Amino acid sequence: MNQAELFAYRLYQQGLLTTSAELAAPFFNIVGIQAQNQRAAELNVALQTGITRPELLKFYREQGIVRSWAQRWTIHLLTPADLRLVVSARQNERLPKAYFLGAEEHVRAAATAIDQLLQQTGRLTRAAYTAHLQATFAWYTERPHNLDYAVLQVLTAQGKLQMAPSVSGQDWLLLAPATSTLLDQQAATAELIRRYLHGFGPATLADFVKWSGIKVSQVRPAWQVVLPELTPVMVGQEQLWTIDPISAGQLTAIADQLTHLTVVAASFSSPMTGYLDKSWLAPEPVRQQLWSKNGLLRAPIIANGVVVGKWTTQIGQRQIAFAVDGWGAFDHNQLEEGFDRVARFLELDYAGFTEKV
Repeated sequence: MNQAELFAYRLYQQGLLTTSAELAAPFFNIVGIQAQNQRAAELNVALQTGITRPELLKFYREQGIVRSWAQRWTIHLLTPADLRLVVSARQNERLPKAYFLGAEEHVRAAATAIDQLLQQTGRLTRAAYTAHLQATFAWYTERPHNLDYAVLQVLTAQGKLQMAPSVSGQDWLLLAPATSTLLDQQAATAELIRRYLHGFGPATLADFVKWSGIKVSQVRPAWQVVLPELTPVMVGQEQLWTIDPISAGQLTAIADQLTHLTVVAASFSSPMTGYLDKSWLAPEPVRQQLWSKNGLLRAPIIANGVVVGKWTTQIGQRQIAFAVDGWGAFDHNQLEEGFDRVARFLELDYAGFTEKV
């Protein structure tokens, strides 16, 4: 496999080469979608599926999609079963001391109180959560800023909490899982490796460690369990691994498909978060355009088999206009189709795009 084929196949596996995927696919194929910025996550879903926002909200309700800390302990949108899988794989790891803001005893006491209440009620709004802790603990009114997030992370790490996707601003809806019993750590990690390689492969153990955020010492035993199921793939001098057989004909067809596509992805797109070595995606000067110093991952444009630009939006008066900062050629019609899909999902009128000179 050469570098161009690796580029095409990874995008294909992650669903970026389609605009008509089933709605569940973007969530399941890559074990959730990074969603600190929930709108960006939802735009990545819309770009791959063509769904509307009402359809997505209905899907959230029907499938029980949750928004929670998952891979790399960053916020993701994912199924409850996948959240349980991720938390089970991470169960031997401890939250950093810094998360507790110097008030670990208070954090753990609050977590216990919320767990007990959540077991009774099944769900809690932010207002109910706050009222309960104010009534239970005298110190809560003077709590450190962001202590509530430490409470929620403790419960999530124990498998005792899920959160519904945000629908309006900063409102919370906390949910009790159907089961708080975690899976065996090694078995869960092995299954997570299989799922990772299905969505992100070919890749390496080091790539999985980077993507998952799980310590390599916790990963190695599970990797050895999965290794007999894997197929080695050589890309140049590097050995990668895949769990799905790749025929030469399939690889040629996928690489050819990409050469005719202009792909629009939103920020925090999965190819940017799934690997330790990012040189496969773009050379260093291009990566500097996509990765900001404050941790933002900008929205890429891919054409002719390479990253050729990035895009931003400006919204006003129920219209959305796009700005393209490009350094390579792309198909204008296909780009506009992608931007129009974004506008329709956001229920705004498409006002065209401009190119940075």
